[in-house]
Amino acid sequence: MNAALPGTERQVIVRERLRLLSLACYIRGGIVAAFSSFFLIYAAFMFGITMVPDSAWTDSSSKVSPTPNLYSWNVSPTPTPAPQAPPKALFRIMAAIFGMFVLAGWTLGALTAYTGWSIHKRRHKVLIYIVAGLNCFFIPYGTLLGIAIIIVMSSPGARVEFQTAQAAI
Repeated sequence: MNAALPGTERQVIVRERLRLLSLACYIRGGIVAAFSSFFLIYAAFMFGITMVPDSAWTDSSSKVSPTPNLYSWNVSPTPTPAPQAPPKALFRIMAAIFGMFVLAGWTLGALTAYTGWSIHKRRHKVLIYIVAGLNCFFIPYGTLLGIAIIIVMSSPGARVEFQTAQAAI
């Protein structure tokens, strides 16, 4: 069907597809950056737990259980161990992991938005393919966007658009 269209109509169709891909990359990049920011809540919570002093976790009086142990014949009450503070290193490691998720999401969102700008300016074709491949890992919308970018960028019309833009520079 495309062979029947004159050259200018094919160029208009290819340019419109590239414009829509550029817009989709901007939107997808913003959504990825926004949703990855939710991990900031978890990172702040995990780090906040480590700021609670150890004295808040322990009780100075030793508690004695009022009921005897049901599985033994010993009727004397046994003292229960005092509660201990949670390990701070574990919570800091978890906060760092959540922080890395945030940074990875912001990086992918920024790269996807920059890919939209690159499609708009007809530059960095290799970067466009790399980010399209990275987006394919995120089912379903990232996969749809990545496949659409690969299909449109592989078309002969898009190749001509990028070659003419590179020749104009």
